[in-house]
Amino acid sequence: MITQTRETQFSFSGEDTSYLTHSLHPYPAKFPPQLPKKILEDYAIKGQTVLDPFCGSGTTLIEARIFGANAIGVDVNGLSVLLSKVKATPLTEQQFSIVQAFILKIEKEISKWKSENRPQIKIKEIEGQEHWFQNNVSEEITFLLNEISKQTDNDIQNFLKIVLSSIIVRVSNQDSDTRFAAIEKNVINGYTLEAFCKKAKEYNSRMAEFSELVHYSTELQVYNADSRNMDFIKDNSIDIIITSPPYANTYDYYLYHKFRKRWLDLDVKFAQYNEIGSRREYSSLKEKKEKWNEDLIKCFAEMQRVLKPNHFAFIVIGDSVIKKELIKIEKEISDFAPKIGFKVNEILSSDLSKHSRIFNPSYAQKGKKEHLIILEKI
Repeated sequence: MITQTRETQFSFSGEDTSYLTHSLHPYPAKFPPQLPKKILEDYAIKGQTVLDPFCGSGTTLIEARIFGANAIGVDVNGLSVLLSKVKATPLTEQQFSIVQAFILKIEKEISKWKSENRPQIKIKEIEGQEHWFQNNVSEEITFLLNEISKQTDNDIQNFLKIVLSSIIVRVSNQDSDTRFAAIEKNVINGYTLEAFCKKAKEYNSRMAEFSELVHYSTELQVYNADSRNMDFIKDNSIDIIITSPPYANTYDYYLYHKFRKRWLDLDVKFAQYNEIGSRREYSSLKEKKEKWNEDLIKCFAEMQRVLKPNHFAFIVIGDSVIKKELIKIEKEISDFAPKIGFKVNEILSSDLSKHSRIFNPSYAQKGKKEHLIILEKI
């Protein structure tokens, strides 16, 4: 294939991107599931192994298991790891029955928590609690966590944790998932439990649909690790890579999920200090463009190491601005890829001023483009 760059659209605008378990839990900057689905259909063979070293919310992993491929995900964010496991792990009929019984049990408790004589409970303490959570909300979250901890099946426990995590911001004093500011919401007694039950029913239905389509012969592995060092994956063992590295100086993923991780006892610091391309690095700490390049090269070198010869890596990534300089990422990757054993086969580009998968509209400013870069290991 001749290396070329051409303008196209790969956002799948207008198509349903929330089918099956893809809609489980809020998550910023997800790429559309139709993209890995199409790549797998065109380039993969059932039974092969797919890697996403920035697995985020598990989009690639879900599509891999539906297609019939083994899936490996890596992410520095502990919540991403938990979320990816839950979204790409089917439940059995027996497990669905247990989840339904759990929902029914919580629904029966709601009237007690709405009354003036609410149950007394020792609240789980987290950092910043008084500022970000009403006392009645903290009580109900603690109650749910206590009930979830009684589940002995890890898959069920993880599923219920993700349900709870998905409503944390809604019942907190945080304005929204996309705005980190405290406002007064006046969450009434019992609302947290009602929101949990409603979301649990929705997610249970989505999971049932996914569980009917997944290939049970496939395996799933998800690691809470840094993609600059994937020594737990053997050389030349991966058949295809489909991933989307963070867009530099665009977002702090650890901040987006900070309170969720505190309630679920997930490590906040590991993601905070190991995220590559975060706004913290390039806006607050004033890192230079060269730091971004160094981190990317380390990640791509690891991808090259684990990928089988003559196999492909599909990278979705966007241009960025660091210290007021527009970084044309396709040029950067085209420059360093051959030096670490990759051939750039094709680059598909789309104007981000016309569409953006990033929730922050300021990211999609004039001149920025999003790219699908197809690399071949040589």
